[in-house]
Amino acid sequence: MKTKLTKHFLTMALSAALLPGAMAAEKTAKDVQSVFVQKGLVLTIVDGKQVEATNEITFPKDIIIYTNGTFKVAGGKERSLGEAQVLTPDGMLTSPDGSTVPVEDHLTSQGGRVFLVKDGDSLPLSGTFTLKNGTRVYPDGKMVTSRNVFKRLLDGQVIRLNEAMVEATDTAQLDSGKVVLYKDGGRIELRPGQVMAMSDGSRVNGNGTVMMKNGTTVRLKEGELLKFAGAGDNR
Repeated sequence: MKTKLTKHFLTMALSAALLPGAMAAEKTAKDVQSVFVQKGLVLTIVDGKQVEATNEITFPKDIIIYTNGTFKVAGGKERSLGEAQVLTPDGMLTSPDGSTVPVEDHLTSQGGRVFLVKDGDSLPLSGTFTLKNGTRVYPDGKMVTSRNVFKRLLDGQVIRLNEAMVEATDTAQLDSGKVVLYKDGGRIELRPGQVMAMSDGSRVNGNGTVMMKNGTTVRLKEGELLKFAGAGDNR
C-alpha cells in the first residue's frame, strides 16, 4: 500500500512539474483583472498587485494576450498593446487619455461621422451598414430599425458588431492633480471647483471628489480611472 501511495504522489508531482504553463494559464484566466504594457514588460493586475505575465493570457470572447505585448481577438490580426493602455476581461481597452473602446469589431461615432473599426483599424463608413438585428446604420449616424424606428448614434457611442447593441463608456481620471473626463467622445479637463454631471447621473468635481449615482462619494486617486455608463448605454 505504501509503495502504491508513493507512486501516486510521484506521478502527481511529475505531472505538475511537466505542466507549469497549463497550471499558470488556468490561474491567469481566472484571476487577472487587467493587462498593460509598461517599459516593454507585459504586466497584469492580480488581487490588486502587479505581476509580470509569463504565459499567454486568455480573456472571454476569444481574446488572447501574448507575452510580447501583442494580442488577438477571435483569431483576427495581431495587434500591439500600446504603452500604458489597459485591457480588461470585458474586452474594453482604455488609453492614457481616458478613452475606452471595445477591442471587438464595432461601429462608433466621432464628430458626427460613423467609423467602422475592424481588427483595430478605423475607416469612415462609406455606405449603409446593416446589423444582425436588421438595423441600418448610415454614415451620418442615422439608424433605422427593422420596424422603421429612427434613432441616432451619438458621439462616443459604440455598436459591437457581434452583439448589435449600442453602448458608451465615460471615464474620470486624476492626472497630475487635474481631473480629466472622457465624456460623449470628447476629452474635458475640469477646473478646480467645477462640477460636471455624467450621463449616468454621477457628478464629478474638479477637486477630485465624485458623487456616484447611488449617492456614495468617492475621491479619485492619482492615476485611478473611474468608468461610467455613457449616453444611451443600454447594457
